[in-house]
Amino acid sequence: MRMGTQVALPGQAAELTSVGQLDPAEEAAVRLRRARRVMNRPQELAGLDPAEQLEECLRVLRAAEARRDGTVRDTQLRAAAVFFDTAGPYLVWVRENGLYCLDDPSRTFERWLSELWGYSQSQCYLFIDAVRVRAALGLAGSEEYAYRGTVVTTGHIKALAPAVNARLGPEGVQQLWADTEARDGKATETGLRRTWRAYRELAAAQPTDGEGEAGGAGTGETSENSEDAGRVARWGVNEELRAVRAALETLQARYGRLTNGGLAPLDAAAATREAAQVRALGRWFSRHAAVPEDVVLDAEIVQD
Repeated sequence: MRMGTQVALPGQAAELTSVGQLDPAEEAAVRLRRARRVMNRPQELAGLDPAEQLEECLRVLRAAEARRDGTVRDTQLRAAAVFFDTAGPYLVWVRENGLYCLDDPSRTFERWLSELWGYSQSQCYLFIDAVRVRAALGLAGSEEYAYRGTVVTTGHIKALAPAVNARLGPEGVQQLWADTEARDGKATETGLRRTWRAYRELAAAQPTDGEGEAGGAGTGETSENSEDAGRVARWGVNEELRAVRAALETLQARYGRLTNGGLAPLDAAAATREAAQVRALGRWFSRHAAVPEDVVLDAEIVQD
């Protein structure tokens, strides 16, 4: 052995974790050998007849394509999950705190989305709904994009959003998903919508005071159903308030387009009257927009 030649001992070789730790000449040699191995892999087919070679080539090509597509899809889904969890809460904050109109009091949230953020109204509301649905399913704060083995798609988000926005709560949303799976074998957008509709119909079908006994002296199951129906009815109140708010936001956007359209009405007197009525309605909502409360009515007790 020539003097000055360094021999890599087993212990030293084990410490190598990448070719970047080698000197330039050794690194180039390792990379060349690795490239040759890649290019020479098809030589394994030399002993097969041409038809078998083609069949094996197609098998490898299909497997490589599936692996590539799966990796790309997984990366995209994880990135989308992180994006929803990051963007959604801040969009909610901007909307609920009126930050979108700080420099322009007439600007609506929808116009802010279009002018300053670059996304459409439907996209941004999807982002908001997505993080709420992910939170209800226990996925928020992670890169997970599947629940109970099912990838949570845009369709699932749209189907669950009414229940989540009606303050169903995480346990209720997860039960809604489980009920859908129990009935249909899997949770689909159509199935989730059907289950939520059944929840609401159950609440609507329950007798009110004076129309019969709601629960009464029946079984424990009847009492439990009545309690569930009461919760669903309360969720319906939240959903109705959300619908009213969404309708008002739509009207606000329409009114903004009129006032900023640069075109005056043909009948100025009539337009002035309509504007006065709009302001009156606005004052009504300012005075009466409150959270509904339970009302207990005093009733006269009549003894037989």
